[in-house]
Amino acid sequence: MMLIADAPDIRISTMCLDMLAVHHVMVVTMGRNHMPSSMTIPMVANARQSRVAYAQATMPGDLRDAIWGRIVVSKIQNQARSLAILGLPGAEEVWSFSQGVMPGDPTNREGAAAKCYFQHLQLGLNRRCEDPLNSALNYGYAIVRSLVARSLVSTGFIPAFGIHHHSQLNAFNLADDLMEPLRPAVDLVALGVVGTTCRLSRNQRSKLREVALCKVDLEDRIVSVHNAVSRMSETLRGAINCGDARVMQLPIVRPIDDTDMGVGEKCA
Repeated sequence: MMLIADAPDIRISTMCLDMLAVHHVMVVTMGRNHMPSSMTIPMVANARQSRVAYAQATMPGDLRDAIWGRIVVSKIQNQARSLAILGLPGAEEVWSFSQGVMPGDPTNREGAAAKCYFQHLQLGLNRRCEDPLNSALNYGYAIVRSLVARSLVSTGFIPAFGIHHHSQLNAFNLADDLMEPLRPAVDLVALGVVGTTCRLSRNQRSKLREVALCKVDLEDRIVSVHNAVSRMSETLRGAINCGDARVMQLPIVRPIDDTDMGVGEKCA
């Protein structure tokens, strides 16, 4: 079991922490940016947490490569779908990059596809420069990253241990891996709220936070991004446990429809 404390005014006494530990409850505190900032794991047996962490740390290299290859293909194809949804050119060109992805993506098809994709998303866009669209994208990505990090911790993963991302200065390498296929969902929302300045208004930030409620296709169901993140974490754990990357479920972006409340309904 797990208790997530996600508010600045929550206070937990040492007596309460002790009782939670006795009942095998892990406590995760969230920072001001809603990212996990600390984690208290009971010293008494916590078999679920230790099993997941051990499997994650000892994952074979070929499985790691296979999972990353699937993530890259999913991301590239979602980028192509986003261009098609937006009515922009380049969807077929971007999609073609997904056809040559090998396990581990040693030829960096992801990077080549991203360069092509962003040039079609907005001509002349440089992701490293200040730009109104970049501001919207970065804010939206931070929201999804927070959702993914929280879900991974809840599932028992150590978020610092990534599959592809491996910076020693990054406490959320695994979150950066898992969020990749969901970036195009953010792009669809960001294009609709981007303004003329880099400083986001309160209304823009509010609209970007709604990305968590956007719908994606996951297997044979329509779910929110928030629910998709949870399912991705769970199936990643399953893929690692059984040694088969195909077990991991990955989302497919779909057009934004404010009237679509069909979470849990079968896809057409």
